[in-house]
Amino acid sequence: MLDYLDGLCAALLARNGTEIRRLLRHPLARALPRRVREEGYAIARAGPESLRAPVHTLHFYHQTLHLLGARTAATRADAPSAERTGTDGRQIEMPLRAAGG
Repeated sequence: MLDYLDGLCAALLARNGTEIRRLLRHPLARALPRRVREEGYAIARAGPESLRAPVHTLHFYHQTLHLLGARTAATRADAPSAERTGTDGRQIEMPLRAAGG
């Protein structure tokens, strides 16, 4: 699914109407939220001169990426801490300032 979304986002950003329509006819398109499909068709109709950005599609892509990344991290939970984070496992402390000052 992630590869499919990656291809759809690339086609939308390139405003490639032919590729957008081909991808939206793919069986995986049934799993997309309605607003993502509608946005894809709108960008395909608008053509390459359009300045419309695929905001809903990119948001859905990043949500999916985050969910799949969280699932992958959960399956690696038995790995040592340094291996998961790439550090020695210590927490990084950052000072916070009060709002307005």
